[in-house]
Amino acid sequence: MRGLFSKKAHSLLGIDISSTSVKLLELSRTGNRFRVESYAVEPLPANAVVEKNIAELEGVGHALSRVLVKARTSTRIVAVAVAGSAVITKTIEMDAGLSDDELETQLKVEADQYIPYPLEEV
Repeated sequence: MRGLFSKKAHSLLGIDISSTSVKLLELSRTGNRFRVESYAVEPLPANAVVEKNIAELEGVGHALSRVLVKARTSTRIVAVAVAGSAVITKTIEMDAGLSDDELETQLKVEADQYIPYPLEEV
């Protein structure tokens, strides 16, 4: 597994979307030291993010575009974190001899049981 700062990755973007703004931090690493290369904050429209859910995708997308322009970064490697409340994990057992089509069908059946959202939205 490659580390976040592999030899090919000279810098890394961290992006935080809160209820009021989009924040960007670009870090680079030299040896054991980190350096902030750029930082930018862009406010979000009112109610664009409600209760940690993006309510206005277009408004958040525009703010994200503006924060990237402000930071003047060319880095496209981004670290992403998802809140624990938005993550669903479940271990399921299946027969190792299933074909790809059978695996897909079985996964859809299992997912439908455990994911409380329409599968088209996941």
